[in-house]
Amino acid sequence: MLVRQLLLFVLAAWSLTACSLISVKQDPFPPLQIRADRPPPGPARVVLTASSIEIKDKVQFEFGKAELLEVSFPLLNDVAAMLKDNPQIESLQVEGHTDAVGSAASNRKLSTERAEAVRTYLTKQGIAKGRLVAKGFGPDKPIASNDDDAGREQNRRVEFNILKQGPKKTVVQDE
Repeated sequence: MLVRQLLLFVLAAWSLTACSLISVKQDPFPPLQIRADRPPPGPARVVLTASSIEIKDKVQFEFGKAELLEVSFPLLNDVAAMLKDNPQIESLQVEGHTDAVGSAASNRKLSTERAEAVRTYLTKQGIAKGRLVAKGFGPDKPIASNDDDAGREQNRRVEFNILKQGPKKTVVQDE
């Protein structure tokens, strides 16, 4: 019992000396001036060439389906903007391509449905339906070998080829 009382006394004395409140008045830190520059814009994802609208990214679909994934909407919006900015493009072929996995007939059907899905999306963005032609080629026009995953990935694509264009129209303002 005596040891217990002695222990309590020591703990009480220690807590009185160890838990003192000290307040120090200090000037506030000066505000930090933070400056960040925007990085330069990256390369354009949509480029107009003499014969096509090239996309530097992939149009993404649900696996085995013609349903566009939301991640592709900004890319397709850029394609729509390119078409709006270039009314001289009178007819654009939206081409769907697949790899060679599966039957050629089912791949042609899927690629046609995917090209139609892209065409539908672009018309909903204000592009006249008559300016767009959808065509699916399935595995018939590979750009890489279908013998490995990397080649098959390259073959699964959407392309935009210009079928007809008139002269570029320049707007001149009167002074």
